[in-house]
Amino acid sequence: MITAHRPVKLQFIRNIEATSYLESVLWSAVTTVLVIRAFLASTGYPQLGGRGLHIAHMLWGGLLMFAALVLTLAVLGHDSKRVAAIIGGIGFGTFIDELGKFITSDNDYFFQPTIALIYVIFILMFLAFREIEHRRAVSPREALANAAEVLVDGLAGGVSPSRVTQAIYLLEQSGANTGTAEALRQALLSVQRAEESSPSLVTRIRAFVARGYRWLVHTAWFQRVVVALFVINALGLVLIALVVALVAGFGIGTVRLTGLLPVNELSVATTGEMIASLVSSLATFIGVTRLRISRQAAYRWFKRSILLSIFFVQVFLFYQNQLGALLGLGSDLLLLGGLNVMLSQEAALQVTRHAAIASRH
Repeated sequence: MITAHRPVKLQFIRNIEATSYLESVLWSAVTTVLVIRAFLASTGYPQLGGRGLHIAHMLWGGLLMFAALVLTLAVLGHDSKRVAAIIGGIGFGTFIDELGKFITSDNDYFFQPTIALIYVIFILMFLAFREIEHRRAVSPREALANAAEVLVDGLAGGVSPSRVTQAIYLLEQSGANTGTAEALRQALLSVQRAEESSPSLVTRIRAFVARGYRWLVHTAWFQRVVVALFVINALGLVLIALVVALVAGFGIGTVRLTGLLPVNELSVATTGEMIASLVSSLATFIGVTRLRISRQAAYRWFKRSILLSIFFVQVFLFYQNQLGALLGLGSDLLLLGGLNVMLSQEAALQVTRHAAIASRH
């Protein structure tokens, strides 16, 4: 008697730890581009090669990405993925840094829009990674597969107690009540445990900064300062836009735009920055009008203002001047972090108020 088997379907199971891996790829790539640009600028842009040869660092980027691919395919476990993410990110950053050479007919590394295009690519990567992270809740099948992944690490040489706890919690929350789920749970409980590794210097520094940041955002004056910074920034952007429109638009003279490059005409980059800045400022002013009604609503508008600045204003700034744009992006990211904490505080306060009201009835 011949038993018929159904063909195996192509399936993609989401890795619940993908967020940390993808973040490592992104930040490794960003850091690599910044380090390469800083190194080349400080050393006078040396060339590796000679006698008519130039070994572009894009090639090293390709080799690193290939090494990350081999490591991912050839080695099992969490540690290999973590290392591959960092190596792959460094490789991608090394590769994409030479974008200007491959979009110009004369292979111009210094093509002015290059850094703005690289910035846009990183923004798109960030948005894509966020979409992967928030796509949907973990299904029972995904929970089983991810718990089995933790078990593989345990069989290979031990797994940390925190990862075992996370895997068991995942099985319980997913509703996977099959015999396979129970067998996995029992195997995880008996798997070899590795000692929790002591935090690295980078981890300790991040924890110290996080504690200081939490203390800062809970001070009475912090929120007032953040709101004041938003208002001052918005007023400054409006003033700069008006000055540039009057001076450059009517050809009266030359003005230095936001401390960057002298502007004497309304180029596409200048016009784009002005329009994006005005829209960002408008979102800030709407937020100010909402402060008396709802702080949470006001903070949401402030967040929209910052996101508009990060996704649009900074693109045009990177086109005009890399260093000035980096400073602006850094301040935007700090304000965005503060706003996220303030929004979470307001949400917690609302929950507390609703619970207090419900307890009275």
